[in-house]
Amino acid sequence: MLLLSHSLFNIAVRYQTHIQQWMETISDDLNPSIKEDEELVRRASFSVRNGIVSTLSYDPYEHVLTAKVQDVTPVIVTIYLLDEQVKCNCPENRLCRHSLAVIFSLYMQKFSLSEWVQEWRSKKTEQLSLLSNERTPESWNAIVQSAFNAVSADWSWKERYYIDNSIMQMKQKLKKYRPFEREWQPIYDIYTRTMLIRLLFESTEELNESMFRSSIQADIEEMQHQLLNLSNKPRLFAADAFYDALVLHVRYIVYDFEAMFDLRFNLLHAFWVILFSEKTRREEEFSYLNELIGFNNDLFRAFFCVLLKKKDELQLITQKVHASNMPEWMHLAKLAKEQDDLTSLTTILYAMRPHIFDYVNSHLSAWNRSLFVSKLYELYKFIDIPDAEREQLFWQFGTFGVRAYSDFLIEQSRFKDWVALHHRFESTLDYAESCGMKTVLQEAPETVLPFYHVLAVSEVRERNRHNYKQAVRIWKKMKSAAKKSGKTDYWNDYVNEVQLKYKRLRALQEEIQKGNLPL
Repeated sequence: MLLLSHSLFNIAVRYQTHIQQWMETISDDLNPSIKEDEELVRRASFSVRNGIVSTLSYDPYEHVLTAKVQDVTPVIVTIYLLDEQVKCNCPENRLCRHSLAVIFSLYMQKFSLSEWVQEWRSKKTEQLSLLSNERTPESWNAIVQSAFNAVSADWSWKERYYIDNSIMQMKQKLKKYRPFEREWQPIYDIYTRTMLIRLLFESTEELNESMFRSSIQADIEEMQHQLLNLSNKPRLFAADAFYDALVLHVRYIVYDFEAMFDLRFNLLHAFWVILFSEKTRREEEFSYLNELIGFNNDLFRAFFCVLLKKKDELQLITQKVHASNMPEWMHLAKLAKEQDDLTSLTTILYAMRPHIFDYVNSHLSAWNRSLFVSKLYELYKFIDIPDAEREQLFWQFGTFGVRAYSDFLIEQSRFKDWVALHHRFESTLDYAESCGMKTVLQEAPETVLPFYHVLAVSEVRERNRHNYKQAVRIWKKMKSAAKKSGKTDYWNDYVNEVQLKYKRLRALQEEIQKGNLPL
């Protein structure tokens, strides 16, 4: 092999026709709609622009050029210029980015590489325009894949705000290929949105799921409205293939991934409750789940048991309820309520009850406990449950069930127990009032007198003017309760005793005088 005696420009001029033909072949062989091909051209162009291609030698008799590409590990590329053949010592078995970078380096000596790349990529727009007119799931899959590939190449090093923005770009691209016919637009929107969610889930296998959670959640919520809209329209016979493909997409997303279970479950709920309402199709999906092996599908099977009213099978599955999956079972309980299926609702809630305390105190963040308990108790209100068992339920709720337990005790006219409950959990006045104290005052004012006393004394112990004022405010409420219950003598004796006990607290005495406490 001779040392390089010709410039790269002279080599390019000598083999200009061969290089042009080679680039035409490459343009035909590589498809800009295919992610791998798009990535190949992008990275080869990047290598050329950053000057990491250098020539080592050229043999004008054998028409062979040898070059080095300074990648993470330097590689050697050999170009057979007349035969349009290339070899690279990297592990790739197909045309690699190193070989393409050397070919690009030759081409750009005489022509504009940027124009070639732009023209090559423009083929994608033409192809997508043709695909958008084809009414097949495969063509719409290709459109979504192309939009996804166009902006997702650099996600591995981007921040979340960039990813959110690029997802918006994908959706804008998808709108360009929306069918002109109005009757096809709803199915196009749902189909492409579902395919995009699938691609985002695939991305979570390489990147942190938190990068995509908010976008996927928003998409599923928006899709629920789209599904309702579609379900209320006459179904196009020609769209049957898309409905069948949607079943497969939803299966893949819901059953084949592990990340973001709650969002996958929400997606399952959206499609099978709203769109796929035919009993036959639901039975087929239930059979498919029963035949699946290799992963825990109890919750998904329970979901279809509720939809299909398979009471006995649901009863067996609920024996596997565990504290760790309480939110999903609560979701199923809501579904049973939506379906007006009180039998299934009762089965699920009874199975959940032994695990509530563990879940609330060990699996749930402190600021979400009260909200969870409140929503869960709203479901328990719809089923028949003996009072004794209902009280056990409140003890499962613990501190976070005080409000619900308060409502129950008021409904039962157990006002003394209501007061005892708030003594037990040391409720503040504001919290007690939010739990129905106004009703207790109206129905049994004498029962709250001890509770007011405890609250007032607690304020006095703080020994400052502000708390003394708070104590007097509470005593004035206690005065009103004593008056309602006809305990005037009791109240006046109580005020005298308080004044005597705290006679050395001059500031408190002043506030008591201002409050005009005696009746």
